Amino acid sequence: MPRWDDKDRTMLAKIRAKSGLSMEKAAILMGITSRTLARYENGVNDVPMGIAEKMTSLYNVPFEDIRQAVISTKKKGNYHDQQRHKYF
Repeated sequence: MPRWDDKDRTMLAKIRAKSGLSMEKAAILMGITSRTLARYENGVNDVPMGIAEKMTSLYNVPFEDIRQAVISTKKKGNYHDQQRHKYF
């Protein structure tokens, strides 16, 4: 499996990696699949509030960091629908 350069990662992926968790391990601890986590990290799916709170706890970062990472991912144009802001 190819490794991403840090510059290629979204902010959510960078936060997760900095916490020392692999995508697979983080997904298991959050009770979701690694595919679902990848979709959150890439801005394909909205991050539900409950998952954002789990990220805060698992990654040991303030909630605001997760919120800003989600907003940053949306602004990069990775989102299918820029008008959907149900959660953040």
